[in-house]
Amino acid sequence: MDCLVGDGQRQYGRLHDYVAKLLRVKAETFKIKINQPQLNMPPRFGCFYMCLAGCKAGFLAGCRPFIGVDGCHLKTTYSGQLLVTVGRDPNNQYYPLAFAVVENECKETWMWFLTITLEDIGEIENHCWVFISDQQKVK
Repeated sequence: MDCLVGDGQRQYGRLHDYVAKLLRVKAETFKIKINQPQLNMPPRFGCFYMCLAGCKAGFLAGCRPFIGVDGCHLKTTYSGQLLVTVGRDPNNQYYPLAFAVVENECKETWMWFLTITLEDIGEIENHCWVFISDQQKVK
């Protein structure tokens, strides 16, 4: 099973190495949030956000002012959720914007993710963003 799915604990332990690689490929923005409820406990993964420079530039240069948001379950030993934002390009195709891995999908994690995404793409004069989701209500 380790060959198929890998060692999750070891992979999460290498997140800082992954961030170093992202710096080399010029990721526009990335954030890692580590949880450590008590000083005597080892740190735990909390959240991870990533927006690649090319995705951001392409989105701002040619996509419509619509941002689709969605999330899906990660089926690993540690579970979690993958949150994504996408745009629509002039050919009506989906265009990736930003990604986040969070412990659970709730109002706080969505607010964290969308706040960082909006900070990332910045304010554009006389421009409003329209968000599209398949959810009626986030708990």
